[in-house]
Amino acid sequence: MLKASIQPWRRIRARAALSFSTTAHEKRYYEGPKASLPRSVTPLKGIPSRFEQISDLRRGEEYDVLIIGGGATGSGAALDAASRGLKVACIERGDFASETSSRSTKLIWAGIRYLATSAAGLLSKNLLTNPVETVKDFYGEFMMVVGCHQERRFMLEKQSHLTNWVPIAIPFDKYFVWPPPFGHPLFSLFPVLAPFVLKFYDSLSNFSCPPSYIMGPRKAADQFPQLSHRNLKFAAVFYEAQHNDSRTNIAIALSAAEHGATICNYVEGKELIFEEGGKKAVGIKARDVMGEGEDIEIRAKKIIFAGGPYTDLMRKMEDKDTKPAVQGASGSHVVLPGYYCPQDMGLLDYNTSDGRFLFFLPWQGHTLVGTTDKKCDAETLPSAPEDEIQWILNECGKYLSRDLRVRRSDVQSAWRGWRPLAVDPHAPPGAPASRDHVISENPETGILFIAGGKWTTWREMAEDVINRVTDRKCKTLDIKLLGGEGFTRNTHVKLTQKHGMGSTVAEHLAKTYGARAFDLCELSRPTGKSWPRFGIPLHPQFPYIEAEVVYACREYACTIEDIISRRTRLAFLNKEVAMDCVDRVGEIMQRELGWSDEILAEQVENAKLYVGSYGGPVPDKSSATLRNATFRDILDIFKAIDEDGSGFLDRTEVGHAGERLGFPMTAEELDAAFDEMDSSGDGRVTVEEFEKWWNGSGGDLHEKMHKEFTMGKDIESIREMGSGAMLG
Repeated sequence: MLKASIQPWRRIRARAALSFSTTAHEKRYYEGPKASLPRSVTPLKGIPSRFEQISDLRRGEEYDVLIIGGGATGSGAALDAASRGLKVACIERGDFASETSSRSTKLIWAGIRYLATSAAGLLSKNLLTNPVETVKDFYGEFMMVVGCHQERRFMLEKQSHLTNWVPIAIPFDKYFVWPPPFGHPLFSLFPVLAPFVLKFYDSLSNFSCPPSYIMGPRKAADQFPQLSHRNLKFAAVFYEAQHNDSRTNIAIALSAAEHGATICNYVEGKELIFEEGGKKAVGIKARDVMGEGEDIEIRAKKIIFAGGPYTDLMRKMEDKDTKPAVQGASGSHVVLPGYYCPQDMGLLDYNTSDGRFLFFLPWQGHTLVGTTDKKCDAETLPSAPEDEIQWILNECGKYLSRDLRVRRSDVQSAWRGWRPLAVDPHAPPGAPASRDHVISENPETGILFIAGGKWTTWREMAEDVINRVTDRKCKTLDIKLLGGEGFTRNTHVKLTQKHGMGSTVAEHLAKTYGARAFDLCELSRPTGKSWPRFGIPLHPQFPYIEAEVVYACREYACTIEDIISRRTRLAFLNKEVAMDCVDRVGEIMQRELGWSDEILAEQVENAKLYVGSYGGPVPDKSSATLRNATFRDILDIFKAIDEDGSGFLDRTEVGHAGERLGFPMTAEELDAAFDEMDSSGDGRVTVEEFEKWWNGSGGDLHEKMHKEFTMGKDIESIREMGSGAMLG
């Protein structure tokens, strides 16, 4: 169930709810004239303003296709259809990329995990019991990986202003792994097979990517000094593509507008329009959330739902009892300071405790770590559960050097998104399950929906769904997204020379806006300094400048949140800095959009409520159930028990710890408790053994320590007590 009742910031955002009708509270805010956006916002070159797009929707002309949803898939479908010459409308009830499409791991990756799981499935016992189906499943998943490689190549070669290669290291400290990754015994030899697997992975892109390679322990230590050096054998390095996901989505949406699509954010679909006396859908009644509240009837020959994990909510407009088709899977991410990762290399843990890949990536000058995987209903809030934040930090502790353990206070931002996992509810009995995206048509209403897939395949998904609408040839493989025309590797140098921008700001603008950065820089104001001469920063620690706020208003940004969260990535990178910038962003938007003081005050209030929903350095344990602590916390507890400072725990010290906790143990109880910790059986409990014991399950002492840690004094008390002191 969506938690709309705990989202006061939704007053400025009409997002997913259990139906597409608007709450009375939202109506009171939006329907007054104070919420109207001015008609005089200067449009971008070659792109209609948002007001002009709304005017087009109000004309009442029939479109060839209407797309509901402005994420990567919906915006991509609008671009594809418009470039084929169709008359297209696309509406999004929030901002472009306001949900899943802005909360990814920022990779355009070709699916190395799918390559492994498909091979594991092929080599399973199913090959003997059901060979035909097993081979078909393998072929389907393998071809999906091949398709991902093709789409990744398209993005890197055609959209170089939005993407870059990032090397990712896989460290190995042993040649044999057990239990085996991916659940197959063959992969216990993955450290030995990895170099060959990665070369095969390169070949699927026709070696268009930088080549994978091997680093010995010394070179790996030089390249990635943050890595733990314990028994490191080697590191295998391969390349994936990286991007700023919300920026890519906005570029897709505005490129659709550039090609003639009527595409608009903050337009909420309320109810479908059916042909008279029939069940076929011929349009939708919608409302401009930022306008004066009148309904807009948008009619079309074909309607497509592209709502990601919220697709089933859209489908309820067809039938409130419709069979579910999309299951959400949440993925949390944590952002740490940049020093936890080299600027030009990431790390992959291929064998986490829950079997999920965990990426450790340099992004926007910070370190991005993610993601988790938990099936649950999608929510609009980006807040990441404290349990998942702690799990990520614990997994990080496996690879980082002991003198660089991640602290909970290092978390600068934390957030989560939802991946849509789809099935076809209209498929005939016995139809194969989809390994990728699903396109399905309701035979009664004629409405198509598309769900599933991944960021890498946005263009392919758009092509597939528009192929269901028209026979005209797809043209998107030849399209450069907004800012691509005229972009070169020296664009940032030209920005510095022409506009007197600092080098860091110029590089940021070039990689965000491409050649359109020159238009943005025309809006920049003088700094009053000898250098940089132009580009007043929003915050001294970040390359974002005030001119980006003005430019964003011309890119259909309507709220402070749009800019704090997606036009810039402040909320995603540093919660506290984002909070500091809310007031200044509001002042600039007030000047650009003509807000009254009343609107500004409410915008600021709601933006701060929204930013507050991100995770930060202070944990929110109100709903946490996981008792795991970060490695740094566990290390402090370990040191508190280690009375003689030897670096390991002996039986006597564990017994003394029990006594300090008010839990004296008999000799038999102490033996049992110590044996739980001492997994090696050598009479000494190392930090690693204690960490494993702490984050596992155990007997009475285990329960008592956890209770004392989670309900008693905080970890700072242990630090103050010093070595040999326990909680309580």
